Amino acid sequence: MDRAPETLARAYPPARYRALDGHAELAVAEAAGSAGSRPARVTTILAALCAGFGEVSADRGTARRVSAAGREWLLQRAALRFHGQWEWYEAPCEACGARFDLRLSLTDTPRADAGPGFPVAEVSTSLGHRRFEAPNGGHEEALAGMRDVEDPRRVFAALCGLSEAAEAEAIRFDLHDLARIDAALEAVSPDVADSVDAVCPYCGAASHARIDPLTFAFPGVETPLREVHLIASAYRWTEPEILDLPVARRRAYAELIRAERGTPPSRGRRVS
Repeated sequence: MDRAPETLARAYPPARYRALDGHAELAVAEAAGSAGSRPARVTTILAALCAGFGEVSADRGTARRVSAAGREWLLQRAALRFHGQWEWYEAPCEACGARFDLRLSLTDTPRADAGPGFPVAEVSTSLGHRRFEAPNGGHEEALAGMRDVEDPRRVFAALCGLSEAAEAEAIRFDLHDLARIDAALEAVSPDVADSVDAVCPYCGAASHARIDPLTFAFPGVETPLREVHLIASAYRWTEPEILDLPVARRRAYAELIRAERGTPPSRGRRVS
């Protein structure tokens, strides 16, 4: 008997955001700057910022159940809480190596809907008819934790297979089976753009730039900690009391203290 799929049935679940306080901001900052795998960092950020995905309450477990593309889309939406709609980025030219400015909006990221039957793909294999669920964050985390993976398709056949013997069957699948399973999962899974095509203004060559919010969109740990230290030194409040404040109010207190002391204002990221 097949197990039930864990991947959420809604490919792009709308996020219900938590009030952005210092605890959430610090969790996001620590995750974005950590040495953990990218999928694990995305899970932490989504769980810290979101109270729910559609009708489902959000926590780390739920964040792992969102489809791989849905998580990338949610991460881009989460980045907008710290970044403006339109931003300038610096991209490297793949041909001449020059770096040039690129303007884009994360709100306009193209995406493709899930295929029929999502989140389950039906595949005819050499072992018979089998069912697989579309890859989710949990599968991505599991793959990222593996070493010396020769063929990710076989790993995903084991992880995403809904058969009770999925792991053993993945070893027995031949290359034609793996190709069919891979094609079926790609057809049923949603997709979201995580890169942009551009033309280098210096050499005119076409270039392909990867857009990863983890590299630019979220605050560093030093920003909230510096403000906690500043407010604590002025008002003698405890760290938990200061982190309980909405981020915008904490920033306002910090700016008032800086103005009173004659220090330059902060150039922190925009928060909405």
